[in-house]
Amino acid sequence: MPFSSGQDVVVTDFGLRAQSRLSPYVMGFFGIGLPVFVWSAQLGLSTWLLACYLILFVINWTAFMVVKGQAETRQAIEPADAGERRTLARARLWRQGLGGAIWAVSLMVISLSAATAGPGAEMFLMVCAGAAVGIIFFSAPVLLHLLILGPVAIAGPILALQLLHEGPQLSQLMTGGLVLALAMAVILNRHMREHYLLQNRQEEIAAEREAARAATYEVKEARMALMETLQREVQTSLKGLEQHLAQGLTHLSRAPVPRQCVEAALTQVAHLQSILITTVDNDGAAAGQIEVAAEPLDADLLCQKVLAQHAHLAQGKELSFTYNGQALPEHGAAIGDAHRVEQVLTHLVSNALLYTQQGRVEIKLMPVENFLRLEVVDSGPGLSEDELDQAFQPHSRIQRTSSGHSGAGLGLSLSRSLAELMGGRIGGLSTLDVGSKFWLDLPFDKSAPPPARPDEVLDEVEATSDHSLRVLLLSNDSLRAAQLRDSLERMGHKCLTSTSRERALALARKAPVDACLISTGAFENLDEPESRMKLETFLDSLRATQTAANLNILALVPAGDQVDDLQAMGVRPLLLPQNRESLARALAAV
Repeated sequence: MPFSSGQDVVVTDFGLRAQSRLSPYVMGFFGIGLPVFVWSAQLGLSTWLLACYLILFVINWTAFMVVKGQAETRQAIEPADAGERRTLARARLWRQGLGGAIWAVSLMVISLSAATAGPGAEMFLMVCAGAAVGIIFFSAPVLLHLLILGPVAIAGPILALQLLHEGPQLSQLMTGGLVLALAMAVILNRHMREHYLLQNRQEEIAAEREAARAATYEVKEARMALMETLQREVQTSLKGLEQHLAQGLTHLSRAPVPRQCVEAALTQVAHLQSILITTVDNDGAAAGQIEVAAEPLDADLLCQKVLAQHAHLAQGKELSFTYNGQALPEHGAAIGDAHRVEQVLTHLVSNALLYTQQGRVEIKLMPVENFLRLEVVDSGPGLSEDELDQAFQPHSRIQRTSSGHSGAGLGLSLSRSLAELMGGRIGGLSTLDVGSKFWLDLPFDKSAPPPARPDEVLDEVEATSDHSLRVLLLSNDSLRAAQLRDSLERMGHKCLTSTSRERALALARKAPVDACLISTGAFENLDEPESRMKLETFLDSLRATQTAANLNILALVPAGDQVDDLQAMGVRPLLLPQNRESLARALAAV
């Protein structure tokens, strides 16, 4: 049978599938109808005629099952294209139609042969009419089967009753009922046709959606693979560049300007590495490719660790940087991924220290409902309500506050994704010209014990968290000495001041010191052996006063001419002019 359009192929294919799904009901109909058929045949038919009918049933059923199996075999084949679907639909159409034709033709033969048995066959023919209605019903899903098999099935009982010449009213009633059943089946087929087209459209939409999802997934996979490759290659190059710059910085012995340029380049390299890691993590979170652990955390230790790591930034800007964990519950632990929690907290603290020019930054721990809140409060410029919403959008930066500060605008967006992955939440409040607070809420389990702290971690945190140093300041300029002493004390260090080398040695013998900062201008001519020996003797004597510790000696020098000589003597030179941030970094490395 030729199909006039693609819709005909779709309707036929779905109709044939519907017929296949009716197979169990066909068997049930046959099982229920066979005893009724045999009982009615015994009332008005001879035994030999009933035996012939039963033999015919066996032959028909065998042929029907063979044809049905062939049709189902072709239905299981997945068509490669529209042409193959058309061919398979045509093959199934004829085979399933042949299976129905076997029963329709057999019913006509049985009905006409029963008419010769006399008036007693009326009950039997009424049962045959019921069988005809069954054939109409099971043919209804496919219009061609219905229009061919339906009339054939009802023709037998109608003609047989008319041949009996008995009960014309019964013949008319049966004819009207069978024709009405055929008409209703046609209406049902029209309704099913619309259903077939709607279902086909739904399947097409689902397939398109799945194809789009698969394509999106492939794009995300390719993007992540590209980003990971770029991260690996670029980070390797940046690390190499960082090492070369650091080596060059140690040997740079010229004017302070080139040295400051190298330091600025090192800062930019570190910044690029941070942006690279944040960008890759943000893409991974958006693609659902970041996995987080759900383990009990030592939130107190994490906060202390972040505090110690950023203490030098606060010192350089003379900010009050504190941690308040007094509200931490005595029992229980927050649940999350320690690495990711540290990553989020580091970003919140970095932002607070970056945008706060004066005042304070504080880390707090407090219970909130069923969460443990890690909160960072600052006295920065603050944000409006719209700016606060914008801050959490990816690649979005607040022009009013971020001017002059580089970044990718991904930190808060990534932090929100990581918080959600850990079952937590992140938020913020801010007031213009007053300050801001941002928090990370982590699920809190009151029955979970916090993890044990390794000894080496405790030692590291204790060593870094106490960033207060005892600094011996040697300066022969009273004004310069006062400025340096003020800066050191604002950083939280204890300062001992001397104006001569002899006084410095006397102070060092009386009290332990961690570092010595020399600011006496240019040193004597170190090319002369006598001058060089004099300075080396002083330095050795100074180190000898601190036998329990390795004394670190720093020197502020106005030019780079003596840098190599000082480094050879174990002195770390700091070229003038020296800003507070550079001095804080140098002391933080002590």
